[in-house]
Amino acid sequence: MKDKILVAIYQRFEEWAKDREVACCKGCATCCTQNVIVTANEAELIHKYIVEHNKSEWLADILATHRTGATRPKMTTNDFAKACIDGKDVDPGSADDLTPCLFLKDGACQIYDVRPFTCRSFASATTCGPDQPAIVTETYAATITAISQIVEHLGQKEYWGLLFDVLTAMSDISAYKESAEKIGESAAMDCRMRTLTAKPLVGFLLTEKDWQEAEPLIQSIFATEIDGKTIEDTLNGK
Repeated sequence: MKDKILVAIYQRFEEWAKDREVACCKGCATCCTQNVIVTANEAELIHKYIVEHNKSEWLADILATHRTGATRPKMTTNDFAKACIDGKDVDPGSADDLTPCLFLKDGACQIYDVRPFTCRSFASATTCGPDQPAIVTETYAATITAISQIVEHLGQKEYWGLLFDVLTAMSDISAYKESAEKIGESAAMDCRMRTLTAKPLVGFLLTEKDWQEAEPLIQSIFATEIDGKTIEDTLNGK
């Protein structure tokens, strides 16, 4: 069920964003770094894709021979939102590693079909580079943060963190034992210790102006039916 909901969220987002003018194109990979955040649901979608395409050994080699240089996040997106709603002054931390993503090859993503929401949502109005940061509107940034909160809520109580860490942490699942054997329990445990736990959604960090743009997307996600139930009802435990 969760994988179907996750794919539906991806689809509703892409429908909403399809007419947005962006400079991003194939071969533009400045934003494709090791700072990508994922939930366990997103990582499992990637693992399943790898297994279905008989690339388990390929993934195992990547996870066994590389280590992320990115700093572990201080808190999840929903942790940060709750702190803000509670009136607390907190520092969520920031991306600090510009090392290219392990799944990049010749400027293209090797797991593009199952790329996480972080990757799907990143967009720039102008061509960016090491000395030219991406440009997005504040409202767009607020909207994709809200969708990230929904994705986290879907994966609550499970792993949340950097892509490399979560993929490695999940290697102990029997279906991915080939990866586990190459990685080793010690390395897998290190990655588990670097992950956080996904938290439930307590509220969106949206201004009235942000809500006007985000509401159609959020409502389209909530109204989508999966196996006879709306996503909203499923997320609310109904």
